[in-house]
This record gives sequence, C-alpha cells and structure tokens, in this order.
Amino acid sequence: MKTIVFYLFFLSLPLLLQAQSYAGEYALSRDGAEVVFQIQEAGPNRLSGRMIDSDSTRYQLQAIVDQGNARGSLSNNRNVLYFEAYREGDQLFMTIMPVDAYNQPDYLNANDFVLTRRERIKPPLELVQKESAEEVDARPPPPQPKGAAGGAWEGVFNGEANGAAAQLSFQRYGNQLSGEIDAGGYKYSLEGAINGNESWGEVLDPQTQGKMNFSGVLDGDVITLTLSAEQGQFQMAFLREGATVLPGNWYYAATPEPGQTAPGKELLLRLNTDNTFHYGDATAVRANPQGKGVGRGEWQTQEGQLLINQGKGWIKFAGYEVKGNSLFLKFSNGATQEWKRVDQ
Repeated sequence: MKTIVFYLFFLSLPLLLQAQSYAGEYALSRDGAEVVFQIQEAGPNRLSGRMIDSDSTRYQLQAIVDQGNARGSLSNNRNVLYFEAYREGDQLFMTIMPVDAYNQPDYLNANDFVLTRRERIKPPLELVQKESAEEVDARPPPPQPKGAAGGAWEGVFNGEANGAAAQLSFQRYGNQLSGEIDAGGYKYSLEGAINGNESWGEVLDPQTQGKMNFSGVLDGDVITLTLSAEQGQFQMAFLREGATVLPGNWYYAATPEPGQTAPGKELLLRLNTDNTFHYGDATAVRANPQGKGVGRGEWQTQEGQLLINQGKGWIKFAGYEVKGNSLFLKFSNGATQEWKRVDQ
C-alpha cells in the first residue's frame, strides 16, 4: 500500500511543481551587494520580469514553464544570457549560461545560484490616485519654520513619505538642479531646473526604472514637492536640516498630582506664524484666546531655547526639541514635558 501511495505521489510531483507560482521577488546577497530577480506571470506557463545584477546592470527576463521548470533568457542591449530554474519553497535554484558561438546555451560555462524569495520592497512614493483640485486646495499648507535662514535650493532637507522617514538632498548648478530622495533606504534621483523659488523636472526610480515628473516650491526652509505620473500624484514637504518647525498648536495633558482623583489639566500652547502666542487651559485657549486667564505675548527661538515676551522683556520659557509631531520642553527645574501637535 505504501508503495502505491509513493508511486501516485511521484506521478503527481510534476503537477505540484507546475502549480507553484514563480511570481515574486528573489534575492541573493554577495560581497555586500545583491542580485535580484523580479518575476511575474505573463500568461499560461509564461513568465516575464527583470534581473538586477550586483553592479546594478538590468536584464529583461522572458521564460516558459514546463513541468514545473522554467527556462528562458536574460537580455539587455549589450548581452544575452540563458537560464534554467526551479523553485522549492522559498528558494529559487537558478543556472545561468552564456551564449556559445552557435547562439545556444553554453552549459560548460554555466553558473549555479540559489536565491531566496522575499516580500517585494514597495516604493514608498508609489502613486495611487490623483487628488481632485478641491482636495489640493483644501490641503493645509506645510508648517513654516522659524529661527533659521532659508531660501537656498542646495542642502539637506528632512521629511516623511508614507510613514517612512525621508531625506531630500539637492545640489544646484546655475539654474540646474540634481538631487536624491532617500525614503527609508529606498532611493530616487532627481534632475531638473530652477526659476526663483520654483523647480520642475524628472524623478527616476533606479530600482524599477520608473519615472515621474516633479514640481517644487521653496518657501524659506521648506520645500514642497509634488510628484505626478499617469497613475496619480503625491505631495510631501521637507524641512531644511537644522531648521525648526514650531508654529502650530501643541497639546499637553498633565498627570494628576498624587492623591488627586480629578483628571490632570489639559494645556494648549498656540505658537502663531506672526510670532505671537497663546498659552493656558486648552478649552479657554480654543474658546476665547483673548480672554482672562490665557497667557499671550510674543515668542522667538534662540540657541535651542523658546523665549517669550509678555510686555516685560524677553525671558527663557523652556529649552525645546522637535521630533516629528512631538515638542519636548525642558524647564529650568529639570522637568521635561512632551507636547503633541494637534489641529486646533
């Protein structure tokens, strides 16, 4: 009986292999670099995709699948290679051959590789859908920095792209601009032109060879980039490294004192873009910022300190540090409070 079961399993093995999809991304690390295969189904028993070699050379992949085994070609405008492959679980066993004098696979000079399937890295700037004109107009403007000189396209700027920390670096050559976006290790290159505080050009994704258009606006230390392609558009703001973004509404919920049963105070610090401020009970600041019990005056920053003036000269309110949507205030008594940016 066991012999019959084994025999039936052996006969069905090619069908099982054939049913296992090759679609996915496979990688092989070598000497600090990677060889990557990106494969997709191109029809019944057909595959397409690309190979990215360790030196970033790219090849187009075309193959057929027969009895669970794939065979096909890897080609670009300079070279053609043949390959054979089969998959076992998350591993792709690959044999790559050069072309011989008769344009046939040269098995004598073949090389074997074992690649591992992984979740494909999604471009963090992947465009999904275009925003309507109403949505673009309704989007709040990016926060404006205080306390740092601005106006230059060159330099390093920090921001966020779909939840990933992103860094934008620009170099300027006359009215030409080149740069890079590093979004969580996924890099894009930019080339474009400048006219005053506006720029435009092209963004290249070297990983996929995809291209997008970009337009940019420089406002002090903030660059707002809009990326667009057929499938949609995406907008993000970058702040010059070393500049601070303080204007806005900052909320703090104080913890109750020991023994108190009532909830702690809820405070709101409103730093306005005209360098005025309102401070006090959150409800009072929201309802009547000019009312009794709400502190108000002028603010500025200096050497990591938040200074205020309520008509009696400038005094140090607290040391400050901005991290994302958090504002850390460090007071002279050693206490530190974490305030959160809110809409109002």
